[in-house]
Amino acid sequence: MYDKFKGFIKEASEEEFLIKKVDKKKLPAHIAIIMDGNGRWAKQENLKRVDGHKRGADAARVISECASRIGIKYLTLFAFSTENWKRPIKEVNALMDMLYNKLVLEKKLLEDNKIKFKVLGDIKRLPKKLKKKLMETEEFSKNYSNMQINIALNYGSRKEIIQAVKRILDSNISSSSINEKLFEKYLYTYKIPDPDLLIRTSGELRISNFLLYQIAYSELYFTETLWPDFGIKEFFEAIIDFQKRKRRLGGI
Repeated sequence: MYDKFKGFIKEASEEEFLIKKVDKKKLPAHIAIIMDGNGRWAKQENLKRVDGHKRGADAARVISECASRIGIKYLTLFAFSTENWKRPIKEVNALMDMLYNKLVLEKKLLEDNKIKFKVLGDIKRLPKKLKKKLMETEEFSKNYSNMQINIALNYGSRKEIIQAVKRILDSNISSSSINEKLFEKYLYTYKIPDPDLLIRTSGELRISNFLLYQIAYSELYFTETLWPDFGIKEFFEAIIDFQKRKRRLGGI
């Protein structure tokens, strides 16, 4: 496995040691991450909040490429929630511009690693330029199959569930026909397996309205590390911790 990281990890380090501890036969198929702590990181570094978001975007790129190389099939990143519109308009606009620019810049990452891109959330409220770029990125990467990256934008799990219920009602489906399999067809994550592992950075111990339906049996991993400082070492530590757990999924 380490051969895939030559050049990515530039020198022998703790990361190399941790790679060798990861059991490739027990990898989580789907990892979801609540990328928290950009603002606090910026404050600690005496920088503007937008600088924290830029550093967080860099961390997301590193983790995405690392996940692809190690063999993770699905990675879901919580980038902007339905509640984040409450932030100052200047910060929101800077985030939207940064997301657009990252989609332009990271096209090569998707191409080189054969990564499929999908956006989860209600994109109607997003800026027109960003919506167009999101759809273009989904389209050009739709046939890639090495890994799938899902970006949760203007996403809220309660809203997702309510929308699913409304769409089922609008379809005139009888209550006797409704089951988990049918309900899941109306979620943003249709045809995406539920996360095996949910990571939250920055020391906060809550889910924040993220994938509430989908994480029913996910393993939860919380770390004090702020997202901009979450790198390859921390990512491998989370996976190794996951691999030590015994997943009963309701059984004995």
